[in-house]
Amino acid sequence: MATIFSNTVLVVDDDDDVRALAVSILHDAGYRAIPAASGDVALNLLLGGLYVDLLFTDIVMPGELDGFALAYEAKQIYPDMRILYTTGFSGFSASKAPIYGKILSKPYRPSILASEVMRLLGDNDGHEERPAIRV
Repeated sequence: MATIFSNTVLVVDDDDDVRALAVSILHDAGYRAIPAASGDVALNLLLGGLYVDLLFTDIVMPGELDGFALAYEAKQIYPDMRILYTTGFSGFSASKAPIYGKILSKPYRPSILASEVMRLLGDNDGHEERPAIRV
């Protein structure tokens, strides 16, 4: 039986294990989860036409784009995109987020990640089809 995915979530984290775990959690919750190892990779996917409903991004990452800068650039492409930040560093709060979004502290429980994504997307049944590529 084919899996029916609902909304698409772009998962951006420079830690391979954390990124893989988040992708697995979201996939199991019925979301199409696309991994990206950096803000630069994520932005290239978005610029290439990947349609994303929600950006789940680490705040502190190496490279040109941290999570806040990535969210800003992503909102220029998809203004209605939802944002969920994550970080393992204390001292970050939603008031420091320059772009709409909530901050989920690491480590997070799988159920918390899935419920936050569901809440942000207003996803009641989890099966709204969305295009994968913008045309």
